[in-house]
Amino acid sequence: MKKAFKITGIIVAILLVIMISIPFLFSGKIESLVKKEANKMLNAEFDFASLDISLFKNFPKASLTLKDFWVKGINEFENDTLAKAKELTATVNVMSLFKDSGYEIGQIILNEGKLKAVVLPTGVENWNILKEEDTKEDVQEELEDATEGDFSLKVDKISVKNFSLIYDNQKDNQFALIDNLDLNLKGDLSSKKTTLAIEGNTPNLTFRSGGIPLINSMHLKAKINLDADLSNKVFTLAKNEIQLNAIKTNLDGWVAMKENDAIEMDLKLNTSEVGFKEVLSLIPAIYANDFKNIQTDGTATLIAYAKGTMQGDILPSFDITLDVKDAMFRYPSLPSGVDQININANISNPGGLADKTIIKLNPFTFRMANNPYQVNASISNIVSDPRFDIKANGILDLGKIEEVYPLEDMNLNGIINANIAIAGQSSFIEKELYDRIQASGTIQVKDMKIDVKDIPSMKVDQSLLTFTPQFLKLSETTIHIGENDITLDSQLNNYIGYLMKGSTIKGSLNARSNHLNLNDFMSSEEQEDASIAESDSIFGVIEVPKNIDFNINANLKEVILSNWTITNVKGHIHVKDGKADMTNLSMNAMDGELIMNGSYSTERIEHPTLNANFMMNNLSFAKAYKELNMVQSLAPIFSNLEGNFSGAMQLKTELNASMEPIYPTLQAAGNIKTKDLKLSNVDIAKKLSQALNKEDLLNKQIKDIDLNFHIKDGRLETKPFTFNVGDYNLTLTGTTGLDQTIEYTGKLKLPASVSKVEGLNTMGFLVGGSFNNPTFKIDTKSMLEEGGKVLEDKAKDFLSKELLKNKKDSTSLGIDSVQTDIKEQVKEEVGNKIKDLFKKKKNK
Repeated sequence: MKKAFKITGIIVAILLVIMISIPFLFSGKIESLVKKEANKMLNAEFDFASLDISLFKNFPKASLTLKDFWVKGINEFENDTLAKAKELTATVNVMSLFKDSGYEIGQIILNEGKLKAVVLPTGVENWNILKEEDTKEDVQEELEDATEGDFSLKVDKISVKNFSLIYDNQKDNQFALIDNLDLNLKGDLSSKKTTLAIEGNTPNLTFRSGGIPLINSMHLKAKINLDADLSNKVFTLAKNEIQLNAIKTNLDGWVAMKENDAIEMDLKLNTSEVGFKEVLSLIPAIYANDFKNIQTDGTATLIAYAKGTMQGDILPSFDITLDVKDAMFRYPSLPSGVDQININANISNPGGLADKTIIKLNPFTFRMANNPYQVNASISNIVSDPRFDIKANGILDLGKIEEVYPLEDMNLNGIINANIAIAGQSSFIEKELYDRIQASGTIQVKDMKIDVKDIPSMKVDQSLLTFTPQFLKLSETTIHIGENDITLDSQLNNYIGYLMKGSTIKGSLNARSNHLNLNDFMSSEEQEDASIAESDSIFGVIEVPKNIDFNINANLKEVILSNWTITNVKGHIHVKDGKADMTNLSMNAMDGELIMNGSYSTERIEHPTLNANFMMNNLSFAKAYKELNMVQSLAPIFSNLEGNFSGAMQLKTELNASMEPIYPTLQAAGNIKTKDLKLSNVDIAKKLSQALNKEDLLNKQIKDIDLNFHIKDGRLETKPFTFNVGDYNLTLTGTTGLDQTIEYTGKLKLPASVSKVEGLNTMGFLVGGSFNNPTFKIDTKSMLEEGGKVLEDKAKDFLSKELLKNKKDSTSLGIDSVQTDIKEQVKEEVGNKIKDLFKKKKNK
């Protein structure tokens, strides 16, 4: 018996060792294999942090966990992430791997995942990432072959936590967002017929089509039981409950998956318990603010169905109708409410292309503070050639909003009076058939003021927008934002196409300002900490819109950006396709003048770029150092210079969220010429003065410098340049780095009164270390070679003259040995002189 226990113990111990060892022995090989095979199959980049295998975590099932995986696109989608997740786990019955009946997967868990599906305007889809040899048809055939016979894949549960889905169809102008989704699915997916239990919850569901928000930031919860005929791919809705904000409803009907990605459906929404209060919950601002206590009255009905086939661009027939009559709402704590609310809204499609969708709002009326407001609208041909008929009229008293809706940390005042009517088709605008477009009316703003906590207040005294078929005209309007002001007037063409179809709006704009502090429109953290700005945050980037084409004439008296103050900014700016081209943009800055030609682009908002040429005239060294972080990093010596400089510079760089250069991307080249230049308190100059024993060198005014430079790979390099300091002539060349390390070589031409060594005309030196802690070294080797060579040449010349004078053969006199002897004597003499020179200076 003891022996049996002993044998059993040994076997258990061996099994434990095997179970512990297997994950460690094979995980590395499996990781490499998965990465290799995945990247073979995909026209995309695939990677993950680790693949963990455990036989204990869900014993007797094995757990496979893929951590921090991502799939990134290539070509048009380079560096764009298609999918990523923090963790993907599957539990597998190990014994099923050795059976022919099918793999048994207990559950699949996806944590913190994100999927971003994009369709470019060209129609290219970012999810088509299988290589040609691994097309969807091939994969489908392989799956069908694999599932023939008795083989099946058995999954009991799928769980998704904190998942986000983005669908961005730029071709058809559609956008959908499902954010922070939690989803659980239970059922035997290996059975031919089963019941699937689905529970889902997302606090943020959004859908826009043609720029129109059909669903906006709504909270969706669902509990659905599906009777699933998996062999025929037919799913019939059994008991279910769906809640959209406060609207509770359920669905009747079925969905069937057919060949060629076709989906047949017959669905109907039951909304017998829906009233006006539930409909009101569809407005996010109202649903989020004390919704349970709001008082309502009136009737409301909501009807919806979808029937037919959805395949590719083909939609089933569908109809959604909302009808509200004589409704009102009021918060008990406020003095007034909104009444006389009537809505008749319908979205329908008879089946077919999305272009057949018709949207009607006829009418939408309400009354607030005894001021009635009415909107009528109809839109059709929403994809191909939007046809529209929109009317709006009424007076909106902003000061009365706080009487009907609880405003926190916000004050509104002012009157908006609108009376507009616009009707026509987008093609009429594109073909400039303005006689076939109806557009008239005005929107007038008077005494408007908006105060919001932690945001500069905004004030508009008077503004008038005038609508015509050809253009939208903005009268002279002054906007005050905090202490900033800007006055605008403009005439904008194609504004209807811009509003209806998102096409480019064109026009001219005159902009004037007395004071514009751009720091007020950036976060305080970004102003204080550039390292934050270089993170993924793009809060402070000034984005150039892509669908505008504006010619702007600017006249700005004072502009502040970071520490930089600019005055009298004048010039022309052309804004188009996410880029601002500046032509002869002149300004006063740093006590001098600047003229800028170039472009600022946010075509890729994560990587804004500046590509510009600057003409500089009489700029102050001190002001340049004080106001420009780039100068502080790459030219710290500016802080110790008095005087001005002029010149030119070409610059190309990416910018961070503080609108400052990202130095590894910075490339620049140029030339500066100085005027009235003087050094003060420069450690390098001190050490040079000490070496020459000339303290008055520090107080000498430097004659004008002509300096060429370029910046690349985070270092500023100066080409050799020469200047005079008193009686001294100095030549320098070298580099300064972002870390303020310096590497310079120099030559100082010595007056005869200083050198005391015949033939010693220059003193070489090397400068290293950092700007604040430099090292200084006399290049005695080069001085020795230079001084010795001059004296040696003079000795040879003297000897040659003596030989010619006596007309004797140099060989007979042993001239070679004489020259060698002279060379050695000269070298020794010059070396002693140089040592003596610096020895005397130290002793003085």
